[in-house]
Amino acid sequence: MTEPVPELNPRELLAQDVTEVWGKVKTVLLLFFGLVALGTFGYMLIEGWDALDSVYMTIITIASVGYREVGPLHFWGRIFTMSLIFFGLIVVSVFVASVTSLYVERELQKAFRSRRMLKQIQKLRDHVILCGAGDTGRQVIEEFHRVGQPLVAIEKNPEHVQGLSEAFPDLPIIEGDATKDETLVAANIQHARGLISSLAEDADNLFVVISARALNPNLYIVARAVDPHTQQKLVRAGANHVISPNVIEGLRMASVVLRPSVVDFLEIIMRGGEVEMRLEEIDVPDDSPLIGRSLRELQIPQRTGLIVLAIRRKSGRRFELNPGPQTVLHAGDRLIVLGEINEVDLLRTYLRTGTVPEKPAVAPSTA
Repeated sequence: MTEPVPELNPRELLAQDVTEVWGKVKTVLLLFFGLVALGTFGYMLIEGWDALDSVYMTIITIASVGYREVGPLHFWGRIFTMSLIFFGLIVVSVFVASVTSLYVERELQKAFRSRRMLKQIQKLRDHVILCGAGDTGRQVIEEFHRVGQPLVAIEKNPEHVQGLSEAFPDLPIIEGDATKDETLVAANIQHARGLISSLAEDADNLFVVISARALNPNLYIVARAVDPHTQQKLVRAGANHVISPNVIEGLRMASVVLRPSVVDFLEIIMRGGEVEMRLEEIDVPDDSPLIGRSLRELQIPQRTGLIVLAIRRKSGRRFELNPGPQTVLHAGDRLIVLGEINEVDLLRTYLRTGTVPEKPAVAPSTA
């Protein structure tokens, strides 16, 4: 079972930055206090001053504030003072460089990563674009990460982008405004197969749907609508499916009370649990060698271990539930199946090639 990806919130990321900066500053402080101690003992030894005068002279020399000297300096005292000024400038330079290098390094890494990521995105085909990677969008990312499907995320909040980059190092993330055409083009929308718009504001989701439909007429678009009255507007704008969080939450809470066992079962097959079961849909390729054959001939449960729950014909929107053994497959049919993830891969291979590879052997338990 896939382990959940730990979430790094902005506070944790800030704590990491503070720790890294403090590590650099601590080294510089040690150098500074070491230089102060050296200067103090130097003036006490060379000029014969007391400890307070020596510390005072050392600090104003390192700081280069231009105050009057504690007393007249002899030849070696002047040589020592010039050396102290020189090393003081080095310590100050190291301090400034240590603090600024961290941020310069991060900006350079960000620039190189962004350039490399954009090249990677332009090579993608049949991927899905996620607009808005907040709380809802993160659930989408985790599900795509779980099943291993290509996804490109667009997020405007820099803190969210940094947190997602830490949690999902391989996830292509574009920091930008998803309502702008150039951002969607950067996500390679021309070659995408789907788009999920989960921005916080319904108006922003509407803009995304309009832009996405214009840039890719064949795109399958799913949009989020907080206000139920916005759903029809999103559909008219080009969304294939609109989801209202309020409606989903209400139905789920009612279902948990009315039919808790059903909800637990669906949770297992949709999200994963103790049993690695999945509810998946698989399309029959147009060139599949199994077209025209019945389920009795194909013996899908026996050969793959999957249960065929329903079939959706390419020519219609209705489902054929619990299809009988005489049901014949046609090109473009969509099979709704239940089983383990590796069994789903077996069926895809079976439909594509007409043969079923051997299932990997399960190692015996040593418990």
